[in-house]
Formats: sequence, C-alpha cells, structure tokens
Amino acid sequence: MPPRPDREADRLSALHDLGILDTPPEAQFDAVCRIARALFRVPYAWVTLVDADRLWCKASDGIAFGPTARDAAFCDRAILGDAPLVVEDAAEDPRFRDIALVAGPSGVRFYAGAPLALRPGLALGTLCIADTVPRRLSTGERAQLADLTAIVVAQLRHYEARVASATEARRRRASEEALAFANRNLTLAEQVARIGHWRVDLVSGATTWSDEVCRMHGRAPGDPAASVTEALSYYHPDDRERIAGLVTRAREQRTGFHFKARIVRRDGAERVVVSHGICELDEAGAAAALFGSVQDVTEIDRAEAELRASTALLDATLEHMDQGLMMVDEDGIVRVCNERAIALLDLPRDLMRDTPTFDAVRRHQVARGDFARCDAALREQVAHGPITTHPHTYERERPNGTVLEIRTVPLPTGGAVRTYTDVTARKAADAQVAHMARHDGLTGLPNRALFRDSLDRRLAALRRHGGTCGVLYLDLDAFKAVNDTFGHAAGDALLREMARRIRAALRQEDLPARLGGDEFAILLDGEAGAASATATAERLVASLRAPVDLGGQEATVGVSIGIAFAPEHGLDGDTLVKRADRALYRAKSEGRNTYRLFAAAMDRAAEERRRLEIDLRLALQRGEFALYYQPVFDLASGRVEAVEALLRWDHPARGPLGPAAFLALAEESGLIVPLGEWVLRSALSDAQALPQGMRVVVNIAGGQLRQAGLVSVLRAALAANGTPPDRLELDIAEGAAAEAGGRLADLAALGIGLAFDDFGAGASSLGALQRLPFGRIKLAPALTACPDGAGFLRAVVGLGRSLGRAVVAKGVETEVQLAALREAGCTGAQGFLLGRPVPFGELVPVLGHSLTRPGTRRSRSA
Repeated sequence: MPPRPDREADRLSALHDLGILDTPPEAQFDAVCRIARALFRVPYAWVTLVDADRLWCKASDGIAFGPTARDAAFCDRAILGDAPLVVEDAAEDPRFRDIALVAGPSGVRFYAGAPLALRPGLALGTLCIADTVPRRLSTGERAQLADLTAIVVAQLRHYEARVASATEARRRRASEEALAFANRNLTLAEQVARIGHWRVDLVSGATTWSDEVCRMHGRAPGDPAASVTEALSYYHPDDRERIAGLVTRAREQRTGFHFKARIVRRDGAERVVVSHGICELDEAGAAAALFGSVQDVTEIDRAEAELRASTALLDATLEHMDQGLMMVDEDGIVRVCNERAIALLDLPRDLMRDTPTFDAVRRHQVARGDFARCDAALREQVAHGPITTHPHTYERERPNGTVLEIRTVPLPTGGAVRTYTDVTARKAADAQVAHMARHDGLTGLPNRALFRDSLDRRLAALRRHGGTCGVLYLDLDAFKAVNDTFGHAAGDALLREMARRIRAALRQEDLPARLGGDEFAILLDGEAGAASATATAERLVASLRAPVDLGGQEATVGVSIGIAFAPEHGLDGDTLVKRADRALYRAKSEGRNTYRLFAAAMDRAAEERRRLEIDLRLALQRGEFALYYQPVFDLASGRVEAVEALLRWDHPARGPLGPAAFLALAEESGLIVPLGEWVLRSALSDAQALPQGMRVVVNIAGGQLRQAGLVSVLRAALAANGTPPDRLELDIAEGAAAEAGGRLADLAALGIGLAFDDFGAGASSLGALQRLPFGRIKLAPALTACPDGAGFLRAVVGLGRSLGRAVVAKGVETEVQLAALREAGCTGAQGFLLGRPVPFGELVPVLGHSLTRPGTRRSRSA
C-alpha cells in the first residue's frame, strides 16, 4: 500500500528537520552495522534514510552504495509498517527479484529490515541485514534486531532533541529581536510623530515616561518625573489647575480624559501638547493606574493658526479682489462666489445665499438675455468630467455694455474655477491704441500706414475687378514760415485746421491722411478720373488758401498738389505714390498754390535730376566748381566794402551753371555740406589778396546750418588761412535761418558777421529779425525793384536803423533804384548796375572804382 499523504509529509518534514541526509559517516551508526553483521552472521548490514524519491546510506558494513531510487530498494516497503520486513528468499519474491541488490553482484537472497520510527507511523529509514543465501529470522533474532533498531532510533531522537533545542533557541532569539525591533520602531514612531506614552501607578505614585515624553519636557531620555506633582509642575500655571481636576475626576470616576495644554520646559521654552489618558482597574475594579499618550502639537498648532490667518486673508482677498471668482465642484454646486462676481453678474443675493447650482445661476442669466450661449463648455465639464486640462478664455459683452473676460480653469477632480474680469476700460484703451497706431495724433486723420494699407487693398481689388482710383499728394506752402513766426503751438493749430478743411472738401468715400509734417495724401475711391480729381484739387487749393485765425493772429498758407491715377499711372502703391510726388514737385516748381497731374515727362525730368545728382557728386572730385565775386558798395563812401562769393559749376556737357540750377538738388541730396565747406575754404583763401579791412561774404544754406560741426569747421578754416573772424560775413536766407536753432548765437560768438539775406521775401522776416543775432540786413531784389515801394523801403531801413542793423540792398540795376536807396538811407548796395560777378582775377579793376557822386554809374566790367 502506498503511504498516506499526510504521514509522508510529516515523515519528510521530520527527516529534513534532522538535517542528516547526505552527511558524512558517523561512528555510532557504523558500530551498529558491525554489531548486526556479527550478531546475525550475515555478510551485509546497513542503515538507510528514505527521502521523497531516494534512499541514502547513512552507515554500512560489508556493502557500500550511494543514493538509490526508492522503487529499486527493499526499504521503500520496509518503512511502510511498524514491524520488520523479512524476505526469506528475494530471488523467489516477485517484488524484489529484479532489484540490483538481488540480481546484481551483491546476490542478496535474504533480507530483514526494521523501520526506524521516531513515533508510530513516522519511519525515517531502516536498519537492514542481508545474506546471500535464503534463511529465516527466529524470534530471538527478531528481538535482537528490535534492540539494535532501538539504539539507532535513540540516536535519531537525540538528533531530534538537539534540533528542537536549537529551533527553540532560534525562536526565542527571533522573538527577542522582534520585540527589540518593535520597541525601536515604537521609539522612532514616537519621535517622528512626537507622541510619547506615560503611566502613573496610583498605589505607589511612581511615574513612567517614554523617551519621547522626556524629550518633550526637556529631560534626558530615561529620566521621567518622579511623581505626579512634579509632572504637573511642568504645565503652564494657567492650565495646571484644569489638568489636575481632569486627572482627579478620571481617578474617581474610573474614566478616561483628554486635554490640550501648554508645558514650560526647564529652559523656558513653551510647547503645546495634547494628552489622552485611561484609568487601569485592578481585579477588584479599583483604579490602579493611569495610562496615556501625549503628543507635541506645537508646530501643528502654529500651522493651524497660520492657516486660520491665511484663510481669513484669503476670504478678505476674495471679497476685495477686482476679479469676480466662482468655483463649481464636480456636482455642479457653486462652492465659492465672491462679492465681485455677484456685482459683475448682477446676481440676486437670495439666490447666492445658500450654495446654488451653476445651472440655477445660468438660468437666471439666460432669463435676462445674458450669457445665453457661452457656458456650454463649463456645463459639459461639470456633467461629464474634464474635457480639457487647459484654461479656456473668452470675452462677452453684457447687456449693460460691460465687457467681461471669462476664464475657466478645469480642476483635476472635476468642476472648475471661473474668473470674471471687467475689461471694458482695457478694450476701450486697446481700441484707442489701435486707432492711434493707424491715425495721426495731431489731426485725427489716417496716418501713412493706414493710407498705404488702404491704397494697397484698393489696388488689389482694382487688379481683380477693374476700375480706377486716384492719389493726391499735398504739401502746404509757406507752412514753415508760419511755424517759425508764430511758434509750434500755432503751427499745430494750423495743421488741425488744414486737416478739417481737407476732410470737408472730400466725398465720404475718399480717404484723407497725414503723412507727416505738412504733407498730406488723399485716396480718391470710386471711379476717379481727371475731371473729378482736378475738381477736388481746385476745391482744396481754394479752401486751404483762405486765411487762418491763430488766436488773434492771421496766417495764410497755400497748398501744392500732385495727382496720379490707377491704372493709367501704375497698378502698385509705390509707383502711384512716387508719380503723385513727382507731380507735386512740378506744382511747387511752377509757382506753388496749384496742382498738376502726372505726365510721362515728369518721369523724364526725375531721371534728369537723378543724372544731375550723379554729376554733382562727381563735380567736387573733378574740380568743376569755381567762385565768382560781386562787389558790395558802401553808399556813404562810394567804395567797395565787401565782395560776395557766388558759386558756379562748369558742367562738362551743359556748360556754366548758376546756383539756381543745382543748389536745391545739393541741399536735397546732402551734398551741400561738403560743397559748402569747399566754398568757405576757397573764399577765405582768396580773401588773403583783398585790401585790408575788406570783407568776404559767403552764403550759408540750411543744410550747412543743420550740420552739428559747423562752428568747428569755420574755426578751423579761419585758422588755416589766418583770417580774422570779422573779415568773414555769412549771408543766411530767411528759410535757412529758421533751421539754424541756437547755432547762430554760436557763430556770432566767433566774431563772424551775420547778414539776414533776402529780407522781405518771406512771411516771418520781422519775427526772425527781432530774435536772431544778425548784424546786417540784405534787402531782397524784389523789394529793391518795387516801383511803388519807396515808403515801405524807408520804413524797412528805419526799422533796421532802430535795431542797430546796417541795411544793404541787393539787385540794384538802375540809377533810379540807386537814388531811391540813397534817399531811403541804405548803407550799402550791390547789383549789375554796380558790378557783375566775375572770377577773382578780374575783380581788381572793380575794387579800384568808387561811387564819387550820387547817380554816377560805375564800371560794369565782365
């Protein structure tokens, strides 16, 4: 029969617990085998231990074998019973005749094996004897075999006892280590949680404190208070009586207690603790001891106080913040809604008094026509969980005109936080900024950017669908004179008035713009043609020519206008604006206060100007410029008092050119600065040959006066030629003087003479004469030649005298003019009557002449 599974398991467990399988030979087991062999007079004796699937030879005599499969051995069956297994002739027994011990070299015929049972049914192996011949086992031999078996079992029981003792020792050590580990963990846990335990024996009064309780009270670990009285002495005086009462009541009523109080340690530090206690009862039910825990909650108490303060601050912040705030939980309940949200949304307080649902709030808003379609995302968020983890922001204008920026931030647990910000003022400011970015701040007209954008869009539509449009380019005439005479505030007022008149002269579909300074442009929309454009230009010329009242002072300006059309003159904005500008240039050059339509010849003229500019740049390098000089006579002495240097250009293809042919271009291109420096150096060099005391006069353009280093250039030129500053006089025209700023005072400080050139030719002459440091006034030729201007001439000369200025007349061409100048009191004169401009080498004969009597004409040589 096979072994019972439970017994087999017990057997194997016991066998493995003994730990003697596959171990070295042991003398006591070998001695038993020798005795058995001798006692029973057999050739073989051995002791086996049986594992789950093998048997092990623990000891033997006369035979040796290693681990053997259980089913190939006698022992597999011997261990199944409590009595020995005896096989008288194994060769005849079908159970064993084929096993190795029988069929092999050992030739076993007789076998007797007694089970080694520690307890009934728990056999660990066998004590075996065997012979090579069949035989029987007598009763006496069976008893002897039992005695030997008992010896082996006793040894096994000795092993078992030793193993049990070792196991118990290990178990005890493990229990002690576990207890120590638990105590260490308890101590660490108390330290981390700042919780300790204590006990008071009510019979003896002895107290027990854990190490953590000692540390809380500022005592060394293992040094508890000696008594309840000493323990109570650590509590704050204000808390001590209350705690003593709680302890007494717990003892009397045999109940538990808890309290929160302050302890004052020996070092004066104050801590907050929470204690819980119970009353231990003896067998008779009397109170025997008090046991409890104590926790240091100082940091927790401080954190709770800070949290309360933070919460109060947060509540105050929520109620006073400029944003409205609403928090909706995952169930759609409005958990937070501050005062600002209630005010911005006009929510009724009775609705918000409890915790309403967001749907209730929304229904109230929708009923008032507010936020009818803007809350789908939030409702979806609440109903189905987060549909996005990103904030969602949009703007809505409420029925009262308020614009709110609404920002919804999803919460990870569901629901969302929503903020409402009143951005009405910001939107208005943004609109104003956007308007200012595309409109002129002074006049309110569209600026250059908006004009070009509108023009480009109109041209794009024109290219797709056909049609026409026109561009008018405007530049105010004499605006600079008004600005310099009356000041910048008056100039700004004039520009605003001009902008108003421009707007009034246009159709609604036309777009006026201020490009900068005194430049304007107009986009004529619709079907613009020459007739409509010229009609618009005529209205503008007439309207802008009318006088303007500038705070009690009247000013008059005009306007020059250039006109170009699309598609006739171009289909892109740059080309159209460029050609309108060229038409404007033609209008200015042909008298101003008028308009001109673009013509192809203007492109040719512009190209001609471009080539002339190239030639002008090369002329300085090639030395093509020369100076001519015209004498200036002192009318009192009749002698030449100065010579004026006049520039000439000997153009290789066009021949001699006067200043009128190229100075304006030099000014526009910036070449006036190096050209002016050349004139200055050349004139001062020629002046070295002039008679003592005679001045040389040099004209200074506006571009030179704007040059930051002009004073340094003059100082260096005077020093290079050794010319005294008072021998140099600078003629400065009215327009150039207006751009000089404070540099005129710097020039005057050098000792150089300054003359106000062409006085009477502009609107700001009187104002400039009063403000600027001129020592001489040079009358414009038009004033000299005026046939009916004798009275005005005397007035101007008288004004110059009253201001301490010498007055010189230019452009004297007749004896009548010269006589009039003498009569008016002019101090000097120059003109073709008195001497034409000549090269410096031809100037000497002129210098020798004088005006000996009134009305005598002197040499007009060259």
